[in-house]
Amino acid sequence: MGKMKEKYHYAISNEISVYQYGKRTTSSILGMPSMYERIIWYCCQHFQLEGLDIGVKLHDNYDSLKCWGDSAQVSDTEYAIRICTDQSLRDVVATVCHEMVHVNQWVTNEWSGDGEKEAEKLQYKMADKFWKGWE
Repeated sequence: MGKMKEKYHYAISNEISVYQYGKRTTSSILGMPSMYERIIWYCCQHFQLEGLDIGVKLHDNYDSLKCWGDSAQVSDTEYAIRICTDQSLRDVVATVCHEMVHVNQWVTNEWSGDGEKEAEKLQYKMADKFWKGWE
């Protein structure tokens, strides 16, 4: 599969919904996918995840969430992620990547302990690779 086709394959093989203030957000400027959709696509490509329904809810302050992000397995193919946007842009990207590590752990049923060490180890490596235009 060519790089372009491979990159967008994971975009169409997974259902990604981003919600802010209780409403589904629309794609950003000129119909391009939102940054959050692009990060999820990147993570799906990185872990080769297909056939998932991933809902992302954005919270604008730490007090409303009491953490920077969390995730939950709703079913075998459905996952819910909550992200606090009141942090630096690099940290927001890393937090999404962190939660997607957990999604991968549920999909593969492979992790040690609570899975936090692996997620913490990978979150900034993945975030930085995302910024470099993931190849």
